[in-house]
Amino acid sequence: METSEIAFKLEGSVLFPPSERCLYGADGSVAILTENNLRFLLLLLNGVTEKEEIINQVWKEQRGAVSESSYYGQLYMLRKAFLQVGLKESLIRTIPRKGVQYTGNVTRILWSDHCEKIEEKNHIEIKNNTQKEKKNHYEITQQYLMKKNFTQGKQNYFFNSKWQKLISILAIFGICWLSFLLMLILIILLK
Repeated sequence: METSEIAFKLEGSVLFPPSERCLYGADGSVAILTENNLRFLLLLLNGVTEKEEIINQVWKEQRGAVSESSYYGQLYMLRKAFLQVGLKESLIRTIPRKGVQYTGNVTRILWSDHCEKIEEKNHIEIKNNTQKEKKNHYEITQQYLMKKNFTQGKQNYFFNSKWQKLISILAIFGICWLSFLLMLILIILLK
């Protein structure tokens, strides 16, 4: 990538670096452009509005006549690409009997500078995420220790001698009750 490569920022949020043949939406969406879409959009962003001039530039490698349906087909595809990245298709306005015009805000930026800013922002986000992860780890550790202390308190309660006597009495009572029921069933069945 050249260091002086120009990219376009549409409506302050959508990026269009021509060398990548894509529109990048602010929400992370990407619209891939065909070669003809790319040429068409570049002409619009550079102020070309005349239909005949656009046809001649977009389809310059085709020496013969290009049908108007090709022109309108490319216009349709370009508007759909706009919708895909969150732009309004009405930003490409048809000028009756003359051509089309891009009516939105466009800013030219150096693509390499923008990429460096993104890398710097990502580095800061990674650093912040690391700090957040440390804080989350600390909070989880504190919760674990509190839960462990609470559980140990319960365990101490269960190992109390009074509690153990109660459990022993209930166990003996349960065994006696089950023995009584078993004997009763055997007597009924053997009659």
